[in-house]
Amino acid sequence: MVNEAVQQSLTPVMSRRAREANPFRAMVFGEQADKMIASGISVIKLSLGEPDFGAPPAVRDAMREQYDGRALPYTAAMGLPELRQAIADFYRDRHDLDIDPKRICVTAGGSAALLLATALTVDPGDDVMVADPSYPCNRELVRSFEGNVIDVPTSAATRFHLNAELCARYWTKRTKAVMITSPSNPTGTTIDFNVLNDVCQFAAARGAWRVAHRG
Repeated sequence: MVNEAVQQSLTPVMSRRAREANPFRAMVFGEQADKMIASGISVIKLSLGEPDFGAPPAVRDAMREQYDGRALPYTAAMGLPELRQAIADFYRDRHDLDIDPKRICVTAGGSAALLLATALTVDPGDDVMVADPSYPCNRELVRSFEGNVIDVPTSAATRFHLNAELCARYWTKRTKAVMITSPSNPTGTTIDFNVLNDVCQFAAARGAWRVAHRG
């Protein structure tokens, strides 16, 4: 029989990146709040950016219609073509932007989109510039793909966002991407359109990716 010491030595160990990842503190606080609520304590949850209302009636009706027993096969990896076309139509009608549906990818939430975007743009050793403070998951995603996070100090004067001047000051030869979160998480401030445009133009001129998302 294998003794206890040998058995412990054979226990699998999680990867270094998993052991070094920082907890998503908003979720930790949310879990604690749920436990308090379950125990009968009245709690107002402000830790997670989620609405306190359900899906619109039309969405619920559409979901019930899909659950009528029909087959629900896998969709195309990039999302239903009809949905991607509808998204392209939305950008055309609302923002006067002509986007090829082939450039649109439907994901299961923003975090999944950020995961894919990071996987597609970051190689080991690449530098990725993010505002400090900013959405904490961005850092963990960059580190998961062995990139280096360049935390750029921001302030109320810059609305806690990057601008072209800050990018120029903290730019490195290895900078591969700039991540922009608007509204900012956790400050809630939005980036001015002209500032966003300047940052994107600055990064594009240096061959870097621009990854922009909502907080």
